[in-house]
Amino acid sequence: MANETFDIIFLGGGPAGYQGAIRAAQLGLRAAVVESAHLGGTCLNWGCIPTKTIKASADLLHQARRAKEYGLEIGSVRPDLGAIISRKNKVVGLLRSGVQQLLRGNGVILYQGHGRVISPAKLAVKNERGTALLKTKKVVIATGSRQLLPGPFAGGKQGVLTTNDILNISSIPKSLMIVGAGAVGVEMASIMAELGSSVTLLEMADHILPGEDREMSDLLTRMLKRQKVNIITGVTVTEVEPGPEVRLTLSDNRVIAGEAVLVAAGRAPNLESTGLAELGLDSDKGPLAVNERMETAVPGIYAAGDVTGGWLLAHVAFAEGIVAAENAAGLESQMNYRVIPRCVFSIPEYGAVGLSEEKAKELFPAASYTFPLRALGMAQAMGERDGLVKLVVHQKTGKILGGHIVGPHAGDLVAEIALAMRHGLTAKKMVKTMHIHPTLSEAVLETAQAASGQAIHIMPVK
Repeated sequence: MANETFDIIFLGGGPAGYQGAIRAAQLGLRAAVVESAHLGGTCLNWGCIPTKTIKASADLLHQARRAKEYGLEIGSVRPDLGAIISRKNKVVGLLRSGVQQLLRGNGVILYQGHGRVISPAKLAVKNERGTALLKTKKVVIATGSRQLLPGPFAGGKQGVLTTNDILNISSIPKSLMIVGAGAVGVEMASIMAELGSSVTLLEMADHILPGEDREMSDLLTRMLKRQKVNIITGVTVTEVEPGPEVRLTLSDNRVIAGEAVLVAAGRAPNLESTGLAELGLDSDKGPLAVNERMETAVPGIYAAGDVTGGWLLAHVAFAEGIVAAENAAGLESQMNYRVIPRCVFSIPEYGAVGLSEEKAKELFPAASYTFPLRALGMAQAMGERDGLVKLVVHQKTGKILGGHIVGPHAGDLVAEIALAMRHGLTAKKMVKTMHIHPTLSEAVLETAQAASGQAIHIMPVK
């Protein structure tokens, strides 16, 4: 392996690494990416893309089962798990190849192997062909994170699945317990219930999606129960008895059992054997601390993505990698975490940005305004009536503090609210933007109209 010199090296080829490297190349830097496994990181290989590909199958199955509502006779339908997994693998492989082509097309050099930082100006990359010593002016740590199996689940017990394992199962569990009702747990509960599992969802907080808007959490709870998902909140798992039937003892002394248990709680940064501890970065104590320029405490070393321990979202990692690249190139670029859109890809979706109604009212004079999808023409035409759009608005300035959507394509629709928030637009200014009729996006317009005292398709409050 040849020894080379670069302007910037990204240790990790996940969302932060590959997007940051491409941005660095656009700015004229000679860039390299060091990746020990697959390009695309967790998101492309074990997270965002594979789960959404499987969800696409579950969505279609959901619609097919409702065919009679739409005047169609298509007979019985059932999932073919082998074909679903095969399609997932094909999509992942195609996109992974696409990332590699993008790196090559932008002149970014890819090194496959385990990278170790020797100094802010030198990295060692080891693989089966030997070790290369790479010189560089800047380093960006973008090694991502991995799932933790906490407490009683540790040790790889029979019947205990990780979020990686669930994406390659050979059969659909007749009964599945899911520990953790955050975004991943709720998403997988909805998908697996649609595919035919009898799902029990466990959460230590008193409601699912803790930290999100409570009204939306309650609405999604009702929708999950309609999918026959059993939801148990306010409990933790104290004991696991593995086997062909996994038994969980809960903190309230209840014992529940199922064919398998999926653990969807807890992740840790991938910082082992990176050499950072020797450079004075306390990587053994958790995520790497960075400033708004994505700089660590060691000059010349940046960090981006899950290793920083903030929002564990691919699109946040994209932005952080780009900010790191721009600062390394001498630009003045800063991360702004005020407006972070997010989505739970359940059936239906929950998209959100900004503050929950509860949090906003703690901090500001705030009010919330809602619009039900059943009052929207396009939602009625699609047969998707059981959703809601909410805007949380500052009562004095009229600026939007938060947006929340439960319904089809919520993750797409919430982008409009994020854009308005990012640029300080008021609900009244959103009203001035014409929306196509009939579309689901009109629900956002209608909510903005309600927030502006101009509601059209909901009855006035007397």
